[in-house]
Amino acid sequence: MGGMLPTAAMTAVQLGMESAQRDTARDQAKAEARAQTLQVQQTQAVQSRERAEQLRRALATQRARFGAQGLSAGSGSAAAALGGLAAESERQDQDASSLAALRASRIGDDLEWQQRRSLLDASSSRYRSAFSLMQQGL
Repeated sequence: MGGMLPTAAMTAVQLGMESAQRDTARDQAKAEARAQTLQVQQTQAVQSRERAEQLRRALATQRARFGAQGLSAGSGSAAAALGGLAAESERQDQDASSLAALRASRIGDDLEWQQRRSLLDASSSRYRSAFSLMQQGL
């Protein structure tokens, strides 16, 4: 029985260290997930600004072409062409936003899966340690 006390103390210390390591790993994974999500959001915002700038230039170019042809931007076909450019840009923006949301969701799902897997790993190591202690005690 005298040999079991130091072994139990060592196992308790080991479990404490494993727990601290898991906590650190979990915190790092959360921080990484937040950083990745922020990067996805920032990339989407930059791309959205670029698309808006491209639309502005395309509309200005098209208006200039219509003006050179003697058409006003308010005429039927000119307005339809300009409206088509704006609608296409809006669709692209919505698609990019949806894709960014999916990427952010995937990052969250990956983090959740890592945490679940970590909990399962932790519980199995505790059972192994407890079983090992019981074997040594018997």
